[in-house]
Amino acid sequence: MSVLVTGGAGFIGSHTVDLLVEKGLDVVVVDRAPAKYANPKAVYYQIDINSAEFSKVFVDNNIEQIIHLAAQPSVSYSVANPLDDAKDNIFASVRVIELAKKHKVRKVIVSSSAALYADPQYFPIDEKHPTAYISPYGISKHAMEEYLKISGLNYIIFRFSNVFGPRQNSLGEAGVIAIFTDNMVQNKPITIHGSGNQVRDFIYVKDVANALYMGVISNISGETVNISSNSETSVNQLYQELKNISNYSLDASYSVARAGDIEKSILDNRKAQNLLSWKCHTPFVKGLQETVKFFKEI
Repeated sequence: MSVLVTGGAGFIGSHTVDLLVEKGLDVVVVDRAPAKYANPKAVYYQIDINSAEFSKVFVDNNIEQIIHLAAQPSVSYSVANPLDDAKDNIFASVRVIELAKKHKVRKVIVSSSAALYADPQYFPIDEKHPTAYISPYGISKHAMEEYLKISGLNYIIFRFSNVFGPRQNSLGEAGVIAIFTDNMVQNKPITIHGSGNQVRDFIYVKDVANALYMGVISNISGETVNISSNSETSVNQLYQELKNISNYSLDASYSVARAGDIEKSILDNRKAQNLLSWKCHTPFVKGLQETVKFFKEI
């Protein structure tokens, strides 16, 4: 089977490519960034999805399925730059969908986000929970979902909680674990935005890659599925865990909360377990240890 992974040079994408190759699939990667963690058995195209060159990928390769991960991933960036966010998360996604239709791709799997549940009414948040948004990022991800639903394609929408792990960019993607870890291993000061009591549902990147692989090999279609650890950790708790693992000696400072941040987010992952027989296998502390090890070695 030939699988196209958009954004396959990125954080989640590179782990996903590695797993798909390991499982014996033919993998084609499209990313506008160079592949820092390129898999030698995958085929790479360094192009922008919004460019005319993108269609050539479908002509040159018999693409059977698509995992669409390419995106503008930062909530705070979307607040400051909503036009860029729309270009990368809406326009590019529509282009993927239209080319998938044209070339008769069997299934499209997309990465959406917990940002669609910005006004939680109960916890853990299941897929039937009403959507709400406090950032352009959440809006753009939901728009992508809706375009896919009316496309006529077979699809799975995965809504990820807060993904972390090795290879995450501590600058561009602004993941709190990557930021904290990078600063701790360099013994730099850390700032916590808001009170630090914000609660997140953190999930290790290899568990996310496994969910994407299971989506590829499944016969499931037309489903929206949360991928999460279904557990809660405050930012203050996260800071203390990382401080212990990395032997960090400084105390954190606090500043105002960031625009667009959700106060509490915990996703119910039972649908993923039931539909895909998927489980979150990596304990949180083990994932943090692997992340600290990675940042110490780069």
